[in-house]
Amino acid sequence: MLELSNTRFVFLDIETTGLSPWFGDRICQIAAIVTEGKRIKRTLDLLLDPERDLSPSAVHVNGLDVQSLKGKPRFADVADEVGLALGEGIIVCHNAKFDIQFLDNEYRKLGRTIELPNLIDTLLMARDHYDLPSYSLSHLARDFQLATYIHGSRAFADAVTMKNLFFTMVDALKTVDKSLDDLIGIYNSPAWPREGIYLPTELSEAIHSGKRLFIQYMDKDGDASERWITPKEVIGLSDYLYLQAFCHTRNAERTFRLDRIMKVETNGS
Repeated sequence: MLELSNTRFVFLDIETTGLSPWFGDRICQIAAIVTEGKRIKRTLDLLLDPERDLSPSAVHVNGLDVQSLKGKPRFADVADEVGLALGEGIIVCHNAKFDIQFLDNEYRKLGRTIELPNLIDTLLMARDHYDLPSYSLSHLARDFQLATYIHGSRAFADAVTMKNLFFTMVDALKTVDKSLDDLIGIYNSPAWPREGIYLPTELSEAIHSGKRLFIQYMDKDGDASERWITPKEVIGLSDYLYLQAFCHTRNAERTFRLDRIMKVETNGS
């Protein structure tokens, strides 16, 4: 049985140019914190040139743009370094399927594959053991009263938050006799579309909440609008992922490209 004090963990977070590697989106930030038990052994905090434009939603979320990433290393330049970090311990992610699909895609572009026999998803941990209104990392940090880390990249700040959340939950779950071994899953390389469409937690929760949503949306010409919608389903068309919804502002069915949704709020949030 694994013992927390001498087990190595790799807390991993990435930021991307958009929502789907299947439509060409790439990694633009990657952060990893390697610990032995709760002791930090080393860290990785990288900005990457994704070799493509960032979507409007990505620019809004992570504050990056093409100019800020110009001249940064490409993923191919850091693949070995990232691979070594991933091999140092049990990988811990929040909403792991979303992040890992991007890593998988990057390595596949290099003719390589990744195998993660030991993976813990803090999103699944929280959903399995706590009844909360939202399981996004930011909401969990607030609910568990975790200090906000504001230094480094967004990916690194989220990795720090995830690390603190993980150890807080592990300590709490001792009272229900949950061991580390019980939390570990095996990563299987995703195959779209059979495996489904993975989205960031907050966006996914909002879309599947059954509530009206208030969104800020940027069209293909760069014009922004605000509207109330009722989501129906997420679909993959020939060029990208889209949200089919009833638009209350236009009183008609509309289709919204997901990476152009700048902001989303549930009714009453």
